[in-house]
Amino acid sequence: MIGKGSEEMFSPEKIPVKGKVIDITVSISSFTPIFPGDPEPSIEKTLTLEKDGCAVSRLIFGSHTGTHVDAPSHVLKGGLPVDSLDIESLMGEAVVLDFSRRGGALTGSILEDVYSKRKVLESSSGVSILLLKTKAPFQKEEYSETLGFLAGKSDPRRELEASPESFAYLDASGAAWIVRNGFKTVGIDSFSVDSLSSESLPAHHTLLSSNVNIVECLDLSSVEAGMYFFLCLPLKIEGCDGAPSRALLISYS
Repeated sequence: MIGKGSEEMFSPEKIPVKGKVIDITVSISSFTPIFPGDPEPSIEKTLTLEKDGCAVSRLIFGSHTGTHVDAPSHVLKGGLPVDSLDIESLMGEAVVLDFSRRGGALTGSILEDVYSKRKVLESSSGVSILLLKTKAPFQKEEYSETLGFLAGKSDPRRELEASPESFAYLDASGAAWIVRNGFKTVGIDSFSVDSLSSESLPAHHTLLSSNVNIVECLDLSSVEAGMYFFLCLPLKIEGCDGAPSRALLISYS
């Protein structure tokens, strides 16, 4: 929505465009890993330059394909759809925390310990976005193949039940810590902020019921822990429970 806050939101003072731009978006293609049960992505040419004088494609994919934003309506009855989200809360100063050597639940105490050790935060009081780098980078084929996500036909829960500590995720206390510390958005480089073996999705419920945006399937493989400016723009799809998004980081150096 273009309104009173637009000039402030896009002011040069708030967006440090002089830094290096890092694209942390997972591309959508016919080979993009998907969560089992989600619609398989398809890109089909319907018009071509040779025959029709212009190129047009038919796109088929789920609302949670590739890098995407979860809207509250994803898990909450009566929750806001993605086109009603406050877009300003999806941009701002962000901290990337590295949990790529850790598996299992990210509890509130674990988040507090790692967050407090980043001394760069002492000079910044405007951090509104938390990004979690884990050992589940999407561009690596072995991640998709190991958990059978590429075709979306096998169930990752079985894999994680056999090895529940394989991948990092937020437990209820970790999600509560994020809410308590005033973050507006949390992002992760895996399919879910919750354990993939979870059916109740406690982190989703805690975060989305507290108006904390969730961004999933980021590509943080080439990103070092530290401070950045974050931009994430979900497609404006009316009444939808989520939407694919373009996500960028801008470094401060």
